[in-house]
Amino acid sequence: MIRLSFILVVIAYLGTCEQIGRRRAVPVIYLRGSHYDVGYDVGRTFSSVIKDFISTYANLRDFEKEYKTDNGKQAYDKTLANMKKRYPYYLKEMQGVADGAKVPFYQLFLLQMDDIIGTINDNHIPRNDTGGCSSIGINNSEDAVLAHTEDAFSETLNHFYIMSAHIIPTQEDKELGAREERFASLCYAGHMPGYTMGYNANGLVFSINTLSPMILKAGNTPRTFITRALLSAKNFEDAEKILTDEGLGAANGCSVNMIWTDENGQRSLYNVEMAPDLTADKSLLNVKKFENEVTIHTNKYLRLHLKEVDGPIIDSSNARLDAIYKHPKPKNREDLQNILSDTSRQDFQVFQEKEDSEIKTIAAGIFDLGEKTWNIYINKPNSSEPVAILPIMFTNLGK
Repeated sequence: MIRLSFILVVIAYLGTCEQIGRRRAVPVIYLRGSHYDVGYDVGRTFSSVIKDFISTYANLRDFEKEYKTDNGKQAYDKTLANMKKRYPYYLKEMQGVADGAKVPFYQLFLLQMDDIIGTINDNHIPRNDTGGCSSIGINNSEDAVLAHTEDAFSETLNHFYIMSAHIIPTQEDKELGAREERFASLCYAGHMPGYTMGYNANGLVFSINTLSPMILKAGNTPRTFITRALLSAKNFEDAEKILTDEGLGAANGCSVNMIWTDENGQRSLYNVEMAPDLTADKSLLNVKKFENEVTIHTNKYLRLHLKEVDGPIIDSSNARLDAIYKHPKPKNREDLQNILSDTSRQDFQVFQEKEDSEIKTIAAGIFDLGEKTWNIYINKPNSSEPVAILPIMFTNLGK
């Protein structure tokens, strides 16, 4: 087990196209600087793993195919133009990654667009999305714990790292709306931080579940930009404003699980379901606060009533919910670790480790607010040691 403390640690992570199996490694980089500088150092440090992921990720080939069509190029250009207005400093961060890794910017932007570009020419017909992330949170008198399996396409296995960053925006970026940020987030190679799991210095720990509305809104804000901005949120009200994204709104969907800690040490547990609003220029949100309840979320809408896709992502979500609810109601961290490790079903598993599975659990995270630690597992949490333990540092509380 590796305990990562306050020292500056950079673990160089070399990608490879050969089949190397599940590696028990958590690459971590500690960063400080402007948006561009932080992005550049991420790209430079993880250049090989970013290049390897880009070269092997089959979905990117589909995105590039759509990008070459008239509809795809129009959607790309419109989305990029809107992000230049809304979040120009995050584009600088992405450009830094591209420059540091020596990869094309457009490929990284296509990764952020994801299903927006991937379905641009068949947005209104059924599609077989896949997914697998499961999140469970408790907040009672004894424990406050958020547990999450990070599931992704098999190419993502061994192609991720953790950013622990202190963003100090330039004066130009401040004038464009950028804030000073302190956060840590797991990142898929070449992706922005935020669309996985992590925490920020203002009292937030969070996890994300992909959701798949049938109708997407090309040109609107990709969910990855919204969750990137979530890392700057000062409190829950600020987070809700970011998720609402007034004036544009989300282009695609996700679920956000959050535990907020305030300056008095009081904790609040929330789940927010987000979708494109087809009638207004904002996101469609359903917010639920959990009082002495357990929040459980997979990859299907539980409260927002809208048309979503059929197929594996829903079948998997139903199967995992069934497996989770067969466990006794969780009361503590040990209970959550047991649930995250469930492999009882033959079709879809909570901890997906089957060799032939298109979706695999690449890591599991346990945020323990009592200990103020983020424990990261590569294997099942109930039968392995965490590969890394990061301190959760709420340094900005009360500021």
